[in-house]
Amino acid sequence: MRQLRLLWLLLLGSALACAAPPSVVAPLPETPVPTSWPTATVTAVSLPTPTTNPTAIPTLQPSPTVPAGPQWQNPLDETMRETAVSHNAVFYNLSPENSGLWQYDLGSFWHPIALVMNDTTAFLLDGGRVLALDLGRGAAPRLLLQPGDFVADLLVQEPLDLALVGQQLLVLDRVGDVYALDLATAVWQLERHERPIETTSSHYFVALGHDAASSDRRLRLETSYHYAQYYFADGRERLWDLPETALPVDVSGLADQVYVLWRNDDGTATVGLFQETRRLAAFAPAVTITQPRQIVATETAVYVLDEAGRRLLSLQPETGALQAVFQLPNVATFASNLAGDQLLFAGRGQLFFWQQPENSRFVAGGPILAAPQPHDTAVWQTNLAYAWPISGDYLDLTSRDLQMPGAPRHYRQGVHEGTDFYWAKGTPVYAAAAGTVIRATVAYETPTERAFNRRRAENLELGYTPPDNLDFYRGRQIWILQADGLVARYAHLSEIAAGIVEGTAVTAGQQIGLIGNSGSPASVDSETADAHLHFELWLDGHYLGQFLRPIEIRELLERRFAP
Repeated sequence: MRQLRLLWLLLLGSALACAAPPSVVAPLPETPVPTSWPTATVTAVSLPTPTTNPTAIPTLQPSPTVPAGPQWQNPLDETMRETAVSHNAVFYNLSPENSGLWQYDLGSFWHPIALVMNDTTAFLLDGGRVLALDLGRGAAPRLLLQPGDFVADLLVQEPLDLALVGQQLLVLDRVGDVYALDLATAVWQLERHERPIETTSSHYFVALGHDAASSDRRLRLETSYHYAQYYFADGRERLWDLPETALPVDVSGLADQVYVLWRNDDGTATVGLFQETRRLAAFAPAVTITQPRQIVATETAVYVLDEAGRRLLSLQPETGALQAVFQLPNVATFASNLAGDQLLFAGRGQLFFWQQPENSRFVAGGPILAAPQPHDTAVWQTNLAYAWPISGDYLDLTSRDLQMPGAPRHYRQGVHEGTDFYWAKGTPVYAAAAGTVIRATVAYETPTERAFNRRRAENLELGYTPPDNLDFYRGRQIWILQADGLVARYAHLSEIAAGIVEGTAVTAGQQIGLIGNSGSPASVDSETADAHLHFELWLDGHYLGQFLRPIEIRELLERRFAP
């Protein structure tokens, strides 16, 4: 029965995607439906068992029959070197002289957002897929988990982060669940079930971490209520409150000390150290951090990846003083061992091994994702100027991650696919960019309470929101195929402007409708409650923000609506 449900889900998704006209780039390939779905027990993984005493990442000598290694460069950035000099810190520039490179087949991974490692294997998250990378033999990547799989009869939706705790690989789903893979038995289990709650908005866990010195403590970072959380296998928890203005990015722990990375109102970032019940003022990094991505605490350094993956900072663990600056090639995530003396970086189809220049090779085979991919941020770049879809004083993107693409929607056990602009009912809605209307629900009929209850019951039974129900919740809506090839969707409208029908050409800034709450569960009891514009950007059946970090989604939209 479960297989039939998912087949129905995939067929409906394909039908909705086909409703839009072709875009300017080649369509993404559809995921084939396997003949049998994976169960909670994954017997085909066959992971290598780590040794009791982890060793260094093994050095692989090039085979005489294999080219000496891929060629790459990382031209010196004087600004980064000057930052190191001004803080009396060491400067490193990753290069073929000090680092090895493993080059994988094109499409093996496009923009990984999480990387963890033990002494034999690196586990990488890319495009919602969890991949195992053999660090010894250099074998092809192996697929461990992906959207559409089932763990404990729950559909995996969008894996967001990874952590290694003892002999378990933990995977955080955007809907809040945490899956655990036992590395010794290769069995998947559900560790935390967080997707169903009774209200329409609640917690949003944006990062998963662990205490590198403990095999029991897990860390989660929450953005709706601004806290970092230790939780234990026996159900115990401990919380640390963050500033209300903080935009949480990542978290890491070491020996009961919790390091949290967050972005500030001015666009810079802060690293805070928390212990027991308080924040330690002695830890006060003086270096300016921008475009933060990731933090990893080790015994000798607290590493912070910033400048969108172009720089790694090494901070002293007690004071936060800058110890070293690493200028990186184009990387997206990194991992370190507990001692802090082994660094592994991942970029597009590449692994970089710090201080192992002899460890270079080509790695062939493994699962491939064909271009374009929604988590390749380059596909969302456009020269088309965007206008704000609403007008008023102090226009800005919401400061709440819960109102951004990728946030969980617990009431329907799914994922939010757009940006919410909360304004009063009846506020004019404008086209953000020029284009052609490809859908306008002019003949929209307000659903009954019974219709909402039926959809909700179906979501709860399935454990996710099927495409037909998701379209139902958008209410009265307009879709516009823009000149840049993206499709903009404007949802929850109370009215559609006269003359806006399928085939209408619109200009940027032209009024197309009015803000409302159509499709929102709140509309059953009130015409004004929960009124807002829900705005989505789509490319080839994928929404802007899919498979990206929350901070990356925010930066993409900030550039799109830059004044």
